[in-house]
Amino acid sequence: MDVSKKLLIVTFTMFALLTMLLIVAAHTILLSSFSDLETRDTIKNTGKIEQAIAWEALSIDRTARDWAFWDDTYKFVNTLSPEYIESNLDDSTLYDLDLNVMLFVNESGVLVYPMSVDLVNMTNVPVPEGLLEQIDSGILTIRGNTDCIQGVILLNEGPMLIVGRPILSSFGEGPSAGTLILGKYIDSSYISSLEERTQTSLSIYTLNEEMPSDFQDAFDEAASEEGSAVKILGDDRVAGYFILRNTTGEPVALMRADYPRDLYAQGKKTLIYIYGFLLLSGLVIGTATKFSLDRLLVSRLIAIDSFFENVKREKDISKRLEVEGEDEIHRLSKGINEMLSSIRLAEQELKAREYEKKFILDSLEEIVVLRDPNFNIRWANRAALNNKDLLMVEAKTRAAESPQAPETNIIPKPRHPLAPDCTDQEFTSSEGKTWLLRSKPVRDEIGNTIAVLETGVEITERKNYEIELFCAKQEAEVANRTKSEFLANMSHELRTPLNSIIGFSDLLYEKIYGNLNEKQLKAVGNISNSGKHLLNLINEILDLSKVEAGSFELHYSTFWLAEVFAEVRDMLFPFAASKGLKIELEIESNLPRVYADKERILQVLSNLVTNAVKFSNENGCIRVKAVKVDGFLKITVADDGIGIAAADHEKLFKPFSQIDSFSSKKYQGTGLGLALVKEIVQLHGGTVWFESEAGKGSIFGFSIPLPGRSE
Repeated sequence: MDVSKKLLIVTFTMFALLTMLLIVAAHTILLSSFSDLETRDTIKNTGKIEQAIAWEALSIDRTARDWAFWDDTYKFVNTLSPEYIESNLDDSTLYDLDLNVMLFVNESGVLVYPMSVDLVNMTNVPVPEGLLEQIDSGILTIRGNTDCIQGVILLNEGPMLIVGRPILSSFGEGPSAGTLILGKYIDSSYISSLEERTQTSLSIYTLNEEMPSDFQDAFDEAASEEGSAVKILGDDRVAGYFILRNTTGEPVALMRADYPRDLYAQGKKTLIYIYGFLLLSGLVIGTATKFSLDRLLVSRLIAIDSFFENVKREKDISKRLEVEGEDEIHRLSKGINEMLSSIRLAEQELKAREYEKKFILDSLEEIVVLRDPNFNIRWANRAALNNKDLLMVEAKTRAAESPQAPETNIIPKPRHPLAPDCTDQEFTSSEGKTWLLRSKPVRDEIGNTIAVLETGVEITERKNYEIELFCAKQEAEVANRTKSEFLANMSHELRTPLNSIIGFSDLLYEKIYGNLNEKQLKAVGNISNSGKHLLNLINEILDLSKVEAGSFELHYSTFWLAEVFAEVRDMLFPFAASKGLKIELEIESNLPRVYADKERILQVLSNLVTNAVKFSNENGCIRVKAVKVDGFLKITVADDGIGIAAADHEKLFKPFSQIDSFSSKKYQGTGLGLALVKEIVQLHGGTVWFESEAGKGSIFGFSIPLPGRSE
């Protein structure tokens, strides 16, 4: 049977099946779609009714908030002021608000002022007993300032929509003075107004009365899905149901809305027209398709098939296929011709690429090996072939893992090369060279390992450098510790004779051992001042060596910062006065006591102020300020002196470092002061900082945590 006959059978069979399938699908899908559309439309319309009730509750809630968040109401609950009742709670209040009840409950849960009316008969009525019982039980009492109550409660008189709000001041401050409860019956009058607004027939049944069967089924469905339910009441009517819940979220009533089934009836009528159209169009299109395919496709496909048979039989790719037309089959014929022309070029290009890849990989000094999943070598470059002992690394590694394996010079890999991650290992060849070998799995699109790529690079020089670097690091650490110990020991040794020199020179200066002439007094004073200066330098060196050795200790105590400021001012006043400088101290009011090492904080502040005095111009001003910021004590020392260039900022806070040699000669010092400041502040858990620009002064500061700061 040729293609034309097969195509005839296939075409009409396909269109017959397609037509039947479309009819069945149309009947099933469209009818189901109309049914679903009817259901969605019913749920949408029912949701509008439910939304109307929700808007009613929202309106009552807005009224409750207006009354509850009012200073006059806040006072009234506690005082029951007659003026408030006369001004705001007259007989027309509930009628104006369209509410049945307004109840004022104090913070103890006691109803202090009730209002209840019958909106239909326009008369005052007692508060429903069921509502009073719920207030006494505490169900309708609000404790939190942000809580609210909203829902439907069942009473003997009928279901009532209840909203409750806490009674607060207009600013929402202070404890709640009680609860304001507003309520409105969902009675026949309300249902009638809702029907008029929504143009829908509505029914409602509460859970404490016997429901019709459709209500009971719909309630079970809506309760399980926590939403609306739809029930077909007959060929002409469909109903939507939704649940009304109480203040705790429990179902208390079920409401039904009835609608006509116009949409579903129109859908069934439409299906009849669709069936006739599908049958007629299937017959016409099938016939036209058969003749079109014969002319446009089948005859030309037969020509292409004959061409391929000739090429296959004669193995001559120089032949060319000629097909008339300007469509896809014509372009296919041109593609076939181009494919035949490209086959030989592709073969030549493939060979060239293989040669290029092999040349590049063979020119590498690094080892490149490709293994199959069984770890057999599939390909290796020239560097790997020149180091054949490296190709046996895997076999030696497996042998090393065996209990009877002899010792080898291979570092075992942490995991098998087929593991998900790359695996590195070091290998020392017989020539004494160290290689770093890396194994990486090659995976296909679904994650299966299809090969293992191994690369290797010689790291002999790098290993030697790492060893030398490690040894140098150890030697530096030993030298640094030795230096710190030496400085600490020498500082102790030097302080003992210095104390004697300073002490005896002070005794001589005070003329304890007799009178001295003017030159002698000046010489003894110079001895004492130089000794004290040298002792201060030694103390700084000792402190820094303690920090480096990790033996620097802090002695915490509680003190007022003003005491430290006063000591610094008294200590440095002569030095500052000699240059005509003013020291301004400013401490933030209500600053708490500081918990720190008082002597060290005094040392830090003294070093910073001394530094400011040293580098300030004559007749200038130094400002010292202390404030509390986010649980930290922040102290700044600002001067209008020579400043620090940006290029020299990195030299600050480094031991034995000054800005330049000229400064060290002009201003003197060892460069230890700021380094000790940084270390002492950091030991207190604080930070140091500075801001400076050449010629525009400097601001040095530090911060330490205050007592009771929460991390």
